[in-house]
Amino acid sequence: MDIQTCSSTASVATQQESELAKWQADRDGWANTLPMMHFLSQFLTLTPVVAPSFDGASTDGRHLYFCPHYSAHLCEESRRFLQAHLLWHCVAGHLTAPLVANHHRWHLACDHEVNALLLELGITLPFDALLFPVCVGRSAQAVYLWLKGHPNTSLEKTADIHPAALWAHLPNTTPEHSTVTLWRHRAHLLARETDALPERVAKFCEAR
Repeated sequence: MDIQTCSSTASVATQQESELAKWQADRDGWANTLPMMHFLSQFLTLTPVVAPSFDGASTDGRHLYFCPHYSAHLCEESRRFLQAHLLWHCVAGHLTAPLVANHHRWHLACDHEVNALLLELGITLPFDALLFPVCVGRSAQAVYLWLKGHPNTSLEKTADIHPAALWAHLPNTTPEHSTVTLWRHRAHLLARETDALPERVAKFCEAR
């Protein structure tokens, strides 16, 4: 291995450590501001990934995967939002996807559903976060149908790689059935925390 290669490898490792520390610090901050989010975050292992096929962030319900290079270009608000967003994909049951005709439209519907919940929880959304105001309160299924009338959904951007599509970017990351069941159980436990959750969010978790 030549000096240039060694230097490049060391640089990548340094960036991984630096970005991992940022994501962990975001979690630690929730301990005082949003204990419920801090509780949920312990169930996803932060996992930096350097791979040509992966340039964003996603989850399989056990790990929270992120590309360090991508992460380095996120502002603090966007990074913190993205972690919350991925956690609530798990809570919302988005680790798998139904058989739909348009996968991008389903991803948009799921992202909207999660972001509407985060808004209820008082989490700041970045200015470019996906949200359809007229659909706040609707389920992902209802938003998916509503989006059928969208003139051009390709113009709408998603924040992440949908968990159900992660396998196409990283091998061996298809969510396990037991993991999906665990998150449903956690959602039901959250629903009992009526003092910690807004009523609509608690009802959403209960219905999971």
